[in-house]
Amino acid sequence: MKKYLLILIGAITFASCEDLTDLNENPKDPATVPAGNLLANAQVELVDYLSSTNVNVNTFRLWSQQWSQTTYVDESNYELVERDVNGTLFNTMYAQVLRDLQEAEKAIANDGALSDASRKRQNAILEVMRVYAYSVLVDAFGDVPYEQALQGTDNATPAYDDDEAIYTDLVSRLTAAMGNLDGGASGFGGNDLIYGGNTAMWKKLAASLKLRLAIRMADALPAAAQAAAEEAAPDVFASSAEDATLAYQSAPPNTNPLWEDLVQSGRTDFIASATLGDLANQLNDPRRGQFFRNLDSTGAIIGAPHGQPSAYPAHSQPSDMLEDPTLRGVLMSHTEVSFLLADAAARGFNVPGTAADHYEAGIRSSIDFWGGTTAEADAFLAQTDVQWDAAKWKELIGTQKYLAMYNRGFEAYCTYRLYDAPTMEQAAEAGTTPPTRFNYPVDEYALNDANVSTANGGADEKMGKVFWDVN
Repeated sequence: MKKYLLILIGAITFASCEDLTDLNENPKDPATVPAGNLLANAQVELVDYLSSTNVNVNTFRLWSQQWSQTTYVDESNYELVERDVNGTLFNTMYAQVLRDLQEAEKAIANDGALSDASRKRQNAILEVMRVYAYSVLVDAFGDVPYEQALQGTDNATPAYDDDEAIYTDLVSRLTAAMGNLDGGASGFGGNDLIYGGNTAMWKKLAASLKLRLAIRMADALPAAAQAAAEEAAPDVFASSAEDATLAYQSAPPNTNPLWEDLVQSGRTDFIASATLGDLANQLNDPRRGQFFRNLDSTGAIIGAPHGQPSAYPAHSQPSDMLEDPTLRGVLMSHTEVSFLLADAAARGFNVPGTAADHYEAGIRSSIDFWGGTTAEADAFLAQTDVQWDAAKWKELIGTQKYLAMYNRGFEAYCTYRLYDAPTMEQAAEAGTTPPTRFNYPVDEYALNDANVSTANGGADEKMGKVFWDVN
């Protein structure tokens, strides 16, 4: 519904014309959709997906063991096929986000009123969005259609590309896009729901995303990762004011999907997983009361054994803050970037600042976001198990970034896989820790079997790994 409403939002240009055939055109059903509206649709679809906790859509809060379910626990035990969760991710990125961006590119090419400079800036913004969407696909599945993707009836059975090769190309695409984000006006204006067409901010997002990709691949491709990280670091987010977020509204249909899932649905499906709860309790995390409500008398999270049916009233539940329909959806944040810089510095990459300073900045930024105080951050950082220690930098960054990515399930899941920290529990019914990738959707085997069957070396296993997960 949001997608179709956004198509109708925007300026309607009235032009007089002597050709009476124009009267046959239906202004409510335009033959072409402006690039700005398509960009807005793509942004909403992408952020909606990442924000949702609907078990038919996005189960990464469950796969990262930050939340568990109360009664119906299949998704906490890593079930994908029954609700086609993997198919929803695949289709959202290709058929909605990437398709809209492709159509926006065509609209830009056909807009004779655009200057060459504006055209370059608009295409560069689309490119950053494309890279983000493709990176989500690779991070979830590994090999995916890339070079032959989105060709429609010209090629309905695209080949799957190697995930490492895709990542390397995505980094190059971001570098090229940054060269066209020169601070001039893009012309998207209010149709750019993230930055209002501010290309200087889009350059910061491009650099921050490039740094994320670099750190993801640092264990698998250290030299390429170092080069990309060092190129990106000077231009990344410098404060939380620069975060890439999307504003939601207080009433349907443009609320944060979390509100729909937690409040509008009237369901009581989600509670704290003991995995996150026990970790936060052990570290005396000051964010516990902002992460969850219904804590115990000491302020501790009451977590449920992951994947085990458990009573809603007896456990801690997602906090009131998460039930705010206007809670902003996040693509990337300064908090995340701080941990990425800490990782880069810890590896010896030539980036500004020290690993310890960036690590501390990430923790402070997160505590501040959740409404904590400087005194609480000071006390938290003073604990032995939280203090920076270069000898165990991966464990520390992995654990603290995981906590800081609370309510960003996909990034928390990627963080766990990259650092093998924090320790995950075996799900009660599945009997395993979280799988390390999504397997391919059933529809791909029905429609593109010859290609999907050879992807990832022909091994489509949930316990397989994407190329950057080498530990």
